[in-house]
Amino acid sequence: MSIRNRIAVSFATLFAVTMLAGCETGPEVKSEAPAPQTVATAPKQEVKKPAGPVMPKGVTVISTEALKALVDKGSEAGNYLLFDSRPAGRFNAATIPTSQHLTDAEMEKLNKEGKVASRLGDDKNKLAIFWCGGPT
Repeated sequence: MSIRNRIAVSFATLFAVTMLAGCETGPEVKSEAPAPQTVATAPKQEVKKPAGPVMPKGVTVISTEALKALVDKGSEAGNYLLFDSRPAGRFNAATIPTSQHLTDAEMEKLNKEGKVASRLGDDKNKLAIFWCGGPT
């Protein structure tokens, strides 16, 4: 047998032995990965909408629908005055039809000068509505 044949047979034998040994069951390897975690969820609770800002005595909150109905009638027929208390830039960009611009600062100034009544008018039965960009 030539040396070349001996080497080829040796590699074939070595390959066969490795293949047979590889089929043997080896030691069990445990994964080090943490167990999958789940997020516990609390039962869904009904989210209650806040009742709104605390208003001074005699002051109430008007709904959007009620205000729309008044605006559709017009300020004379609806017997109301609507004041937009937002800054001038926002008032000039967009406002509710029939609203007048009256900021808190201007209201305080008119109050100090005793001229608030001139902006509110003589009819004490008119509904005065003030609105701004927030809930208060």
